[in-house]
Amino acid sequence: MEGLTEGKIVHYVLCHHKSEGQVRPAIVTRVWRDGNGKPMENGSCQLTVFPDQSNDELGETMAVSSVYYDELGKPGTWHWISRA
Repeated sequence: MEGLTEGKIVHYVLCHHKSEGQVRPAIVTRVWRDGNGKPMENGSCQLTVFPDQSNDELGETMAVSSVYYDELGKPGTWHWISRA
């Protein structure tokens, strides 16, 4: 997956209870790579997600691992931030 590197900010789609389907910002903390050092085609990575502390009931931050890219925003996946 071109452009996927540690430190990038992406959108994570929550898959937790009342906040399921809502989007929160996340920082890529690790990119899973193939044997040639290239990011996996499915965009698998580890993220640190920044929830809305007062509404999501998830704490300050949340680490999620082996998160896949999904352009359509399925809960539990990440996608690129849309340009305004």
